[in-house]
Amino acid sequence: MGWAAGLFLAAAVGASGGDIPLDLSPLPALESASAVKAPTPTAVFAPVASSDPAADDEPFYVLCYHRFLNHPDEDEDLAQAEYQMPLEEFKWQMQYLKDNGFHPISKEQLMGYWFQGKPLPLKPVLITFDDGFRTIYRDAFPVIKTQGYPTILFLYTKFVEYRELAAKKREEEGTKHKTPKKFEALEDSDILDMEKSGMMVESHTANHLNLGKEGEKLDAAGARKLWTYELNQPLTFIETRFKNKPDWLAYPYGVYDPGILKVTETEGYKLAFTVNPGPNDRTLPPLMLKRNLVLYPISHDRFAAIFKDKVLHLKGLTPGDGVLIDSQKPVISAKILDDVVPKSVQLQVGNHFMKVQYNPKTHVFSRQLQAPLARGGHILTAMATDKNGSTRVFNWYFRIRHLQPETSPKDEGTDDATEN
Repeated sequence: MGWAAGLFLAAAVGASGGDIPLDLSPLPALESASAVKAPTPTAVFAPVASSDPAADDEPFYVLCYHRFLNHPDEDEDLAQAEYQMPLEEFKWQMQYLKDNGFHPISKEQLMGYWFQGKPLPLKPVLITFDDGFRTIYRDAFPVIKTQGYPTILFLYTKFVEYRELAAKKREEEGTKHKTPKKFEALEDSDILDMEKSGMMVESHTANHLNLGKEGEKLDAAGARKLWTYELNQPLTFIETRFKNKPDWLAYPYGVYDPGILKVTETEGYKLAFTVNPGPNDRTLPPLMLKRNLVLYPISHDRFAAIFKDKVLHLKGLTPGDGVLIDSQKPVISAKILDDVVPKSVQLQVGNHFMKVQYNPKTHVFSRQLQAPLARGGHILTAMATDKNGSTRVFNWYFRIRHLQPETSPKDEGTDDATEN
């Protein structure tokens, strides 16, 4: 199945949020409430499928990186080693793209493709960096500058502000303590320098909170207030500091739901990215695009396999992408719009591959889950081989509602294992 066999594992690794070196909490003005009712989904966020999937059959891929490790400059953080890409490995990956005819694309190119119908170059790939660690500038930037690749930085803005506050505090106290290099935030001058070479700064929210989990602790008004702040603050911050008003968003931990999606739309974001891995085309909802976390270690074969899958086009997906549900044993079903080999249709839930009931006449697959899923977020994968021999995949996320603000340790751990 190529990359499909590792999709869930790639999305699940390091999901406890340990890649964030700061203790970030919700806004002090927001108080928890015991009862939460999720906003009702609106039609605009229903899963989208083209009546003619072949019209958008050539996919584009999105890569996501976090921190970098420049041996022997510093020791590995073993607890978060998956988020630290060794510089030599990153160099190999960027050279692989060049040697194999891939074309890293800019924001302008993807916006033209999405909203104006302009063609993308052959084998398009979007390179993104999350959070704003300074090793992006120190290690990754010289590589992408040499290759001439456009890139996207999804910055969570409080990371920069906290760095500045910490520096000011050290100066006032006369202390010499410094943050380890691998956890340093970018400075303004770093970002401005990278912008000159084709990097665009976009939003990763203000505080990098798990917006879904924090929203469940609040009533509807409080959740919307939190989400509005987290999505609105970066618009002004980034425009003021870096002369670019963002209209792209990367969801922290890849968590979204109907309420978050609605605020994302209201705040003017045009495209938004999850951590559901896999290929993209214009049949997908623009606020739920796929993104491949490139975590370490990753073999060269596995990196190459990222680019081999095509989009599996689905209609009537249940549970829908991004929805909140109550059942821990949902029925998984959808209609496949592509011409696929019936026996190849599979479902991946966690680390388990499951056979499904597939009706070749109606093109609908279904599976009743027997074992209960833990409360929290889950990424599922539907996959099949089409009549041309191409592997097609579709990854989506839904969350099983926590019934109370405080979850048990078992639920909490399983939940975190799938929310990146």
